[in-house]
Amino acid sequence: RIRTPTVAQEKTGRQSSVPPWVFASFLAMPDGVGGGCLAHSNTSNVPIDLNSSDFSAWIASQECTDSLAEALEMANSRIREYVKKKLDLEKALKERGAKKEHHEEEQVAQGEESPESPKKGVGENIRSIIQEIEQGKIDGIQLTRKNITQGEAKALAEAMVANAKKSTIKTIELYGNEFGNEGVMAFSEVIANENSAVEELDLGRCGMTDLGAFALAEALKKNETVKELNINGNGGITARGIGAIAKALGTNSCITKLDVSSCVLDRDGVSLLAQGLKTNTALKDIDLRFNEQMGNGAAEMACALKQNRSLEVFDLSYNDINDDIVNEIALALQENKETALMMIDLSGNNITDAGAERLVQALNESKNQTILDINLRGCSVSSCSDKRVR
Repeated sequence: RIRTPTVAQEKTGRQSSVPPWVFASFLAMPDGVGGGCLAHSNTSNVPIDLNSSDFSAWIASQECTDSLAEALEMANSRIREYVKKKLDLEKALKERGAKKEHHEEEQVAQGEESPESPKKGVGENIRSIIQEIEQGKIDGIQLTRKNITQGEAKALAEAMVANAKKSTIKTIELYGNEFGNEGVMAFSEVIANENSAVEELDLGRCGMTDLGAFALAEALKKNETVKELNINGNGGITARGIGAIAKALGTNSCITKLDVSSCVLDRDGVSLLAQGLKTNTALKDIDLRFNEQMGNGAAEMACALKQNRSLEVFDLSYNDINDDIVNEIALALQENKETALMMIDLSGNNITDAGAERLVQALNESKNQTILDINLRGCSVSSCSDKRVR
């Protein structure tokens, strides 16, 4: 019978003396790698009774020890292959999901509507909302993905400004409405008003470019109420627009949560945000997911962590980050003894076991007590010695 060389044979060049039925017997054992996988399969190729005295004697021999060692090596090799395939599959699925989300963003940016989107603006609904604003009977506007027109956006904003003194509106959710810069400028006037009570402003995927970003930045310099700002999915904002917002953040003492994910931020834009982060004392949560073009800007953002004392949640997932960037984050954890960081999300990046262990080393050497979770899911990390790094 011709036998297929095992891993051990390929390494040593010798022919295995292990009979094929040994491996079948090993897999048939309930405690073995197979977990008794032959219990429901054909065992006619096993030449002896596994319960016989001959088998018991063979179990105690050196031949058995050598044979099982070789069987274990084969099993370990198969397990490693399985784990690698599993990780590769998970990574491919993550990338496919990210590409799908990016494709959907492009569709929205090009004005393509989903089946759920209305074909026209909100119309009569807008007029009823304006009446409630005028009567001071509304404390929030939730119009996510309603295809609000530019004119409707301006009408809403103008009503809020005109009735600011009696307004109790704290949330404005306008995600996914392509009203462009004119609409952004109108809502910037809302939060710039000294009587504004708005605490949450969502202008994600609204077609904002630098012009809108400039108006928003100026409003943020005056505003003292907005705590959460979402501008994600606005790929038309360049480094100039982000720079203006970053400069406003440098002095803003209200915003605690900022979402700039999927904004196609490049290195210059992220670098300017990092400068703002160094001096900002209020921001607790920043979301930078899916900005793969940031390049080494991620390193500058990591360096900002050495000085920042307020940030608690730092999301850099799916940004093509490698172990070099991770080293900068580790240095920040070591050097900043007053960091407030609790969660760092680095999932979906090009980080290996070496990067993971570097983070563990930083946590141990700094005796960090604030970090609860460093997320490395979807990275090329097989294991880690600290349960906080996973």
